[in-house]
Amino acid sequence: MQNCWTVLSGRAKSKANDIQVLVVQARARVTQLQGSAAHIEKLRLDYVSRYQLAQKQSHMIGDNLAYRQFLDHLHGLAERVQGQLTAALREYEAIKQSWADAQREQVKMEAMVERDARNTAQTKAKREQKEIDAAGITLFNMR
Repeated sequence: MQNCWTVLSGRAKSKANDIQVLVVQARARVTQLQGSAAHIEKLRLDYVSRYQLAQKQSHMIGDNLAYRQFLDHLHGLAERVQGQLTAALREYEAIKQSWADAQREQVKMEAMVERDARNTAQTKAKREQKEIDAAGITLFNMR
């Protein structure tokens, strides 16, 4: 028979495991966004160097406009990714805090299971001792 503490401990463990999965997913999202930001920065640096090289050579105004438009597009994309990264980091930190809370709750419930088992064992030992004492007194009185 399961008592309430083992059920609550199981639920706390399940919740901690579920939140741990969310932590892994949030961390993966942050890593993905950091990779995207790095890739965009790499593209931007490449196009800046190409733009500077094109400035040293004869070029058409259309080329100049295309480079600038692409750089503006990369800048907008970088801002959007940075905003998403900031939001993902906030979410990651919140989930990590929830995970820490769930782990604390799990430890609490496990301690309650252990305490209940200790109390049950003590109660059983006291009851057995009373029965032995009662049997001893009965035997003593029969003599």
